[in-house]
Amino acid sequence: MSGAASIALALSVALPAQARDTAADRNIANSGKMSDRDFYRAMACAARPGGACTLPYRRWAASKCRDLTVGLAFRSKHFPAKRAHAIEEAARAAIDQINKTGAALHLSYAGARPADINLYLTDTPVGGTVRGTPSMRLNGRRLGPGTVAKVTFYWQTNTGRITDADIAFSRDIQMRDIRSVVLEEIVQSLGFSTDLEDPYYTQSSIFSENGNSVTRLIGQDAMTLRSHYPPR
Repeated sequence: MSGAASIALALSVALPAQARDTAADRNIANSGKMSDRDFYRAMACAARPGGACTLPYRRWAASKCRDLTVGLAFRSKHFPAKRAHAIEEAARAAIDQINKTGAALHLSYAGARPADINLYLTDTPVGGTVRGTPSMRLNGRRLGPGTVAKVTFYWQTNTGRITDADIAFSRDIQMRDIRSVVLEEIVQSLGFSTDLEDPYYTQSSIFSENGNSVTRLIGQDAMTLRSHYPPR
């Protein structure tokens, strides 16, 4: 979605091997409506329509995805209070949307308590480099040109299991964009590190790179969550 991005860079760490993922350079270009299968695979494994996966499938563990938490890990003193409040409200709204899709997921808002998906409200300008947070793995990371938010989720390379996620927000995010951007970033933290460049989806999909207007999970977006986390 315009102004938002997600990450994918390999890491070498102690056992178990782990990676961190972003979709900034993994956009899928298309023109026109995709089949449900092509749409899901584009979002879940960066496959072009009719093509092969270019990323592994990544998911939260079945034992965890029914009790995922989203929390406010950090707020810079320079982050506008009105925007901070709007982001927290948008996080609650996003959780409600995800929980209503019928996927085998249940998220809750943890406030300032430790969480699985952590929100960082930073003193970073649009497209700037993150500084001054308590997270050394976020500090020094660029948001990217024109980007107001970036999600990074961390996963075990041997299992594809997601272990945790960070979402960094620019201080300059606009109020009109907050609800859509927050929804996109939280959805992508569930294992989706691809954005979609397709005019057909600009006004209908949270995964669209070309708009910040979608605030509900319906149609193929909801289908994608159910496909990734099938109802039991």
